[in-house]
Amino acid sequence: MKNFLLSVTIASSIVVSGVQHSKAITFDKPAKYSTGMTESEQAKAAEKLYLAKQYEKASVLYSELLSKNPNNYKYNYYYGICALIVEADKSSALPYLKKAMDDDRSPEDIYYYYGRACHLTYKFDEAAKAFSEYATIIGKKQNDPFAIAKHIDMVMNAKNLLNIEQLSEVLETDVTEATNFYTKYEFTADAGKLLSMPDQIIKESKSIKDDKPTIFLSANGRVMYFSASKENKSKDIYRVEKDLSGNWGAAIKLDAVINTADDELYPTCNSDGRVLYFSSRGHNSTGGLDIFKVVYNSESKKWGKPENMGSPVNSPDDDYCYISSGVDQFAYVTSQRDASKGKVSVLKVPYMNLEELSIAVTGKFKCIGEPNLKSAIITITKNNNPDYIAIINTDIKSGEYSVELPGTGAYNYSVEVKGYQIKSETVRFGEFNDRSYIQNIYLNRNKAGSEDLAISNLRLTEVGTVDENLTANGGNTTDGSEIRGMSYEPLNAKKEAKVIEKVINKGIQYKVQIGAFNQLPKDVVEQNLSQMTDTEMLSSYGEETWLKYFVGSESSYESAKNLKEIMIQAGFTDAFIVTFENEKPVKGKAKK
Repeated sequence: MKNFLLSVTIASSIVVSGVQHSKAITFDKPAKYSTGMTESEQAKAAEKLYLAKQYEKASVLYSELLSKNPNNYKYNYYYGICALIVEADKSSALPYLKKAMDDDRSPEDIYYYYGRACHLTYKFDEAAKAFSEYATIIGKKQNDPFAIAKHIDMVMNAKNLLNIEQLSEVLETDVTEATNFYTKYEFTADAGKLLSMPDQIIKESKSIKDDKPTIFLSANGRVMYFSASKENKSKDIYRVEKDLSGNWGAAIKLDAVINTADDELYPTCNSDGRVLYFSSRGHNSTGGLDIFKVVYNSESKKWGKPENMGSPVNSPDDDYCYISSGVDQFAYVTSQRDASKGKVSVLKVPYMNLEELSIAVTGKFKCIGEPNLKSAIITITKNNNPDYIAIINTDIKSGEYSVELPGTGAYNYSVEVKGYQIKSETVRFGEFNDRSYIQNIYLNRNKAGSEDLAISNLRLTEVGTVDENLTANGGNTTDGSEIRGMSYEPLNAKKEAKVIEKVINKGIQYKVQIGAFNQLPKDVVEQNLSQMTDTEMLSSYGEETWLKYFVGSESSYESAKNLKEIMIQAGFTDAFIVTFENEKPVKGKAKK
């Protein structure tokens, strides 16, 4: 074999069924292998490379050794493991591992590696048999580096959930570098965004550590998810939501029904944030990181049971970062299947969220002229059916309420308030992918004693915009929603106008700085960031020596404070608040 230059850079460590193999050492000088070596010397060199976890290089030597001595059990053992780790086609490892397994001199862990190769190639019965044999051999031993019982469970899950025939449903496959997978996700409409920093940007930043933080922002811009760990424990998923005033709340750790003792990673969601997708080796995983789907009930404020998405989304290998588009009717998922070491497969698959989501309504009752009156009883029926769908008691302090309605169509709202007549209106909900709404119910008694009821809906994908087809009555309100047939002047309208004018004139905003760059041109930074971040939420400000990047543009300091804490918790550890006035940072007003 001729001498050749081997220079391999592995972006991330590879995991073979739960066992992490360290990053490879990079050789930049020509490696002399077979030239001038005896078979014994070559075998020692190959084993040395294997023990140093230089699997690509070791496989080259073992391949040549096998060509000379194809029945040597050691050569088959080592080459089979190398092929399992580095080759895209895992079935290539099977004949070598099988030959080694049939030789009594092979180490006992050959049963594990053969079982894993069978597992990855959908030979589930053979995998279970090999894993069980390994479990029997080590039964009396304390140390089990492969957690074999979990692997047996995963094989059984795979047998029940995965179907190799469904792999034909994959629309496209693009093998790419592991660090650049998200750049291959292309949708015609906004399907949500990762808030993250590309590797080449992180290297130039003075504000971001080595760990690469990632946050997912829903398409409607009102829900964020991220994965983080505390006290070096496993990573758990957190959820953040904007309130009815448009301010970010605090990050809330999701229930134990979702977060397990294993890592939960790459949380993403549908357009309104109610359908969560995440990756985990827990739950009923079929072999590695699997993608799960779980639905949030906005009325009960509880999550359902996570559902393994099965084939073709999941495989016996690692699968993660599922992002779907209801408009496009397809989704992307990144997978280790059919990819060599350092590479991943980006798969385009049919949109799998086939259930019809309920209509999620978060509302507030307001009595014009009596701002302290918050209590109302709302009875909801549909299609003139006297059986009620929901009876809601609004919060007596805030007037807020939540309800989930069974699908689109027209609903009758009957509103009962002490001291007022019972009033009713019809509210219509159309066919939209985003089925989450902010709703306002206005009750008014004018000077003549006539009482009016108006109900407005605000669809969350178009925050600040009202769909006229969804409005019960009409007109205008000070909160940006639309009402017809009601004219009034709120009790504090003049005061509100002065506050709004003051804020607009001064242009006061609070932003959270997450990055500062001083070596790359602005256009280069923006081009890289545009691939990995939400450009609407992200902003920049250039100075002579530094280009600074910010997340958010909050009108309240409290919202900015929560956003800062979210960024720090998610991994942007040096994030801090900067006050802006008329789109320029105000010196001396930055707050930690």
